[in-house]
Parts: sequence; structure tokens; C-alpha cells
Amino acid sequence: MKPEEQTEIILWDWLKTKSQFIQEVYFNRINKLNAPVFTTKGINKKPDLIIKINRGYGVEFIAVEVKNSEQSRNIHDAGKILDYYKKYVTKKTEYYINNFKITLNHFIVATENSLKGHLFKNETEIIENINSNDNWRKINAKYKLEPQKEYSLTSMWVRKLWGDFRFFRTQINLDNSEKPSLGILMSNFAEKDFAPYLMIMNYNNHLKNIKWGARWWKL
Repeated sequence: MKPEEQTEIILWDWLKTKSQFIQEVYFNRINKLNAPVFTTKGINKKPDLIIKINRGYGVEFIAVEVKNSEQSRNIHDAGKILDYYKKYVTKKTEYYINNFKITLNHFIVATENSLKGHLFKNETEIIENINSNDNWRKINAKYKLEPQKEYSLTSMWVRKLWGDFRFFRTQINLDNSEKPSLGILMSNFAEKDFAPYLMIMNYNNHLKNIKWGARWWKL
């Protein structure tokens, strides 16, 4: 079995057994678990999994790019999630489950280490957001918009992704498109809650002052 396929199975088991709001996990192909699949129309470049959730506000779908962390370059290559994002919001790729077109609400990256709260292999250095000298991080952690603690390499990687995302949004005029969130999948290791969480940059159109901002949501 290929390493990435093993990672998909690890994530599938975690998502199906440790989540509160996940209803189903779909693969992009026929698989050994006999789990349901999703399909696409248009440009056939797609992420590995689709997660169906309902956090009490209606059904949402999460596209997941899965990487094995044995080589760190695999995770750096996961930046192509922005390519999937672009093809989706520009209507070049459509997603279907049971022949019904679905709306994607989130695009995220995950590895087998997401269960431990990070992406890269053998991460040890931890950033204390709740006690950070960065006032923005400290406030976000206080109000649970970001995790209280993060592993350093993963923290730098996701913030680089968000930085690229800011530029990306201006390049493709995202204001005239759908606005899925972008980020990673990880556990809340700081509070010993090893359920899956989304750490995302989200378009908060429910606020009076509509803007993009970090969110830390339990699945």
C-alpha cells in the first residue's frame, strides 16, 4: 500500500470515530475501505477526500488534500490546494456526490500527523499563542479563533499558505466568486482534545464588518 493511501485510511478512521459533526467521508476513487466516492466534471484534478459535515448550520463540504509526511517536500507540494481552489471558484471543476452537484465550503491540507496537532514528521517546538508577544495571536487564541498552542513548522507553513492566499484572492478577483475557506486539519492537542479541528482562513460574511479571518472549528 502506498504511503499516501495509508495516510488516507488513518485520517478516515480518525474522522469517522472521533468527530462530533462529520456525517460522511468520500474518496476520489474506489478504495479498500469500500467508502463512498465523489466525482468531478471539467478539469479532472482534484483533492483526495471530501468530508460532509453539519455543525448545526446546515450541510457543508470540505475538500482535503492528503499528504504523507515521510518527506517534508510532500507537504510543501500540498500548496497545490490553491490550484484546486482556483479551478473550483472559476467553475473549471465541479464536484458531485451520487450525481448531485455539491458546494465546497472549505479547502484544507492534512497528513497522518494531523491527529497529533501538526503536519510535519517529528515536530517538537511549540508556540504558545495564548502567551504570545504577538498581540493578534494572543487575542485570537483568547477568543478561540486560533488554537492556544501550535507546532512551529506547521504554524509557519499554514501562515505562508494564508499569505499566498491573500495575493491569490486579488489575482482571481475572488470578491465576485464563491469564497471557501482555506487551511489545515489538526487536533486540539493543547487541551487534550484529539478530535479533528479546522484551522482556516474564513470569509466571515455573517459579521457586520464582513472580512476574512482565522477560525478554529471543531469537527
